[in-house]
Amino acid sequence: MMRRHNRLLVAFYVVTDALLAAAAFVLAYLVRFESGLEAPKGIPPFGEYVALLPFVGMLVPLAYHIQGLYRLRRGRSRVDDFFAVFVGTSLAGVMSIGGTLYYRTYYLPDPAKDAGAYEISQGVWALFLLINVIFTYASRELVREALERRWRAGIGLKRVLIAGSGDLGRMVADKVLQHRELGFKVVGFLDDRAVGDHIGYRGLPLLGTLGDADEVIKGERI
Repeated sequence: MMRRHNRLLVAFYVVTDALLAAAAFVLAYLVRFESGLEAPKGIPPFGEYVALLPFVGMLVPLAYHIQGLYRLRRGRSRVDDFFAVFVGTSLAGVMSIGGTLYYRTYYLPDPAKDAGAYEISQGVWALFLLINVIFTYASRELVREALERRWRAGIGLKRVLIAGSGDLGRMVADKVLQHRELGFKVVGFLDDRAVGDHIGYRGLPLLGTLGDADEVIKGERI
């Protein structure tokens, strides 16, 4: 069930990121050329930018995948998320610029080149970077808030075992118990000390030794 939920969440992110990237690219064009800013080289046809939307919508999720944004890790900080989105969007921008230059160089007829076709404005790329980072990070925050509300209510928590019931293991248990928004539920401890001789910690039982890990994982549906 957890794996299915994660796959659905990743699919949601991929589709949302592609749509937001397309929206950010269109908005970047409108801000650059339809807001009254000077355009010394003239206003390029909107259709040329629209034609690039599938290209941009494909490259952004690809760049995010390379950056690891679709590897779901609970407890990742907001700062980590922001920089991952920023670097991923920057990578997508570089790939997009490279792709358009390659197309213009090798596939676009000379008359179209001379007319400046598909010569995407640097200002549009800069605005796209800014707008897409804002859009994507905001969407991630909305999802994070929704998930954290579920986890605080005890819904969809990931069941985990803690190896060792000493000071370090208890410190980990304290953090997880105090911060349910991290999305974890501690089932118990595994420790090489004899089970039954110790009562665990904060109501969390000793479930076996480290050698029993496979059996305990299956029995507790970890």
